[in-house]
Amino acid sequence: MEDYSEMTIGRIAADDFRNCSVFEKFRIDYFNHGKHTLSESVAGKGITAEGLYSALEDTKNTPAAPQTDFNAWDQDVLCNYIEEHHHRPAEKQIAAIKPELARLAEALAGKHPELTEIKTLFDTVAGQIAVHQKKEELILFPYIRKMAKSKRENVPFVRQPMTRSAENPVNMLTHEHNDQGEAFEKIAALTDEYTTEAEALKDIYKTLRDFERTLHTHLHLENNILFPKALAMDKEFAA
Repeated sequence: MEDYSEMTIGRIAADDFRNCSVFEKFRIDYFNHGKHTLSESVAGKGITAEGLYSALEDTKNTPAAPQTDFNAWDQDVLCNYIEEHHHRPAEKQIAAIKPELARLAEALAGKHPELTEIKTLFDTVAGQIAVHQKKEELILFPYIRKMAKSKRENVPFVRQPMTRSAENPVNMLTHEHNDQGEAFEKIAALTDEYTTEAEALKDIYKTLRDFERTLHTHLHLENNILFPKALAMDKEFAA
């Protein structure tokens, strides 16, 4: 059995993408609290660190999906992937979910008053995500791409006046990631972990669950892989 005792859950997730599914199963926040150890992460989850070790070992017997070694990718390639596979789909999903939640909240207000709060939470976090993604695309990602290009071509990196380092944008965006994760924790609680006996709600609950899981992957790629590497490269250029 691999020794995970000195490893953070963020590193465990980054080292093998299959481990993310284990953390999802046990509702362990590997995407925003990746600096926690396994022992810290299982607190209050109804599972022991040993149980989590065992589940992580078991997942090694499942085939790895192709092209999921994100930790080995160049940073500019990862930026492109995040925009294509997370930013653009999120925009489309949000555009579909918002009116459906509004319709259901109005139609089922008597039987399911919790839908009003779910709608409010989703509308709020959807607006935050839209602004957040633009910050990444207009400020941090161009900076990362420029650093990656300079390193690959072994040419001097000239810092932009508006972005003197990656640290401030990363800190701001990481804080916003926490807000997004907390909003979906509340939505998950209100939906009883996206389970319901009401046929009218099953589709929207599944859609919300899928959106949350995809968001977790998105946040993991940035918090545990892209941002730390960008900060390290930034310090390398500053040396």
